[in-house]
Amino acid sequence: MLSINGNVIIVFLIVWILVFVLTKVFFNPVRRVRDKRRQEVQANKEAYEDAVASQQKGIQEIELAIKQAKAAAESAKETLRAEGLKEKNRMLAEISAEYKGQVEKARADLDRTIKDLKEKLEAETSALAGNIEKKFLS
Repeated sequence: MLSINGNVIIVFLIVWILVFVLTKVFFNPVRRVRDKRRQEVQANKEAYEDAVASQQKGIQEIELAIKQAKAAAESAKETLRAEGLKEKNRMLAEISAEYKGQVEKARADLDRTIKDLKEKLEAETSALAGNIEKKFLS
């Protein structure tokens, strides 16, 4: 049969004392370091996720600003293009009116010159006809 003597009790007490001392001296500090490290890792993860979210938000804001700037630029471009076309049409109308005026003036000058030349030609023709008549009759 099994008999329990004093050595077993002493070994049992020594084992419990070792467990208690090792827990206080070794296991608890290791647990604290491990828990502290786990908390730091968790805090770093959260900071990383916050930074990524902030970066994504910043990128979205930049993309939105770029889209708005492109739309504004396109709108300004279309406005300037329309204004340019209006100015071109206005200038063409002015030039056309000016040339029409010049053509009318030239036409009037030409008509006046033709009229003067016709009158001169008629006078010269009458004089020439008179000269020819004198030469034939004389």
